Amino acid sequence: MSGDRTGRHAEDAHRLAVTASIDLLRDRPLGEITLAEVAAASGVPETKLRQFFEDEEALIEAVVHAQVDTVLTDQKALLDGVRSLSDLRAWRDKLVADNQVTGGVGGCPIGSLIGELAGRHDRGHRALVAGFAAWEGLLAGAFRRIQERGELDSRVDPATIATAVMGALQGGFLLARTTRDPGQLAMVLDVSLEHLRVTPAGTSSPRGH
Repeated sequence: MSGDRTGRHAEDAHRLAVTASIDLLRDRPLGEITLAEVAAASGVPETKLRQFFEDEEALIEAVVHAQVDTVLTDQKALLDGVRSLSDLRAWRDKLVADNQVTGGVGGCPIGSLIGELAGRHDRGHRALVAGFAAWEGLLAGAFRRIQERGELDSRVDPATIATAVMGALQGGFLLARTTRDPGQLAMVLDVSLEHLRVTPAGTSSPRGH
């Protein structure tokens, strides 16, 4: 029993540290957050934190994993139910509505980390790459189901479309965050998703131009 309590206490301390780090992200870049600051913000002694994180790089990796898990949990719940273009539109509407809550400044919880991690924090960067790959996988699955329903051109590759839409989505988040206008995200997604309509047989696909 004492071992179980010790394990739970360790999990609680770890969770408090990661949550405190995410809160600190509101005011400063992830790469600038120190274990001392996390200790002060979380109430977990720094000596205890170093049992979980040997250095700031390990902390960054844990934060990225936490952010990725949150995004993937939400996106999986939405995208696993997508079977039609109408369902995909509902997915788009939810993203835009959530972005409107913050006036566009919230951005994407993991996309906002790209500039901080690329080329500087290998472990955090790898976790981010894996997160985006998983998200694209969820999108590709949704496009594949739409394709099987006959609402998406059978000649296109769902994985390729997923990558293109992810690029548009992240660009839309960035524009909305920069301009503080959620309408930018809506516009980018609308243009991107408009090209997913079925091309009648015997005509040229707009994606081939």
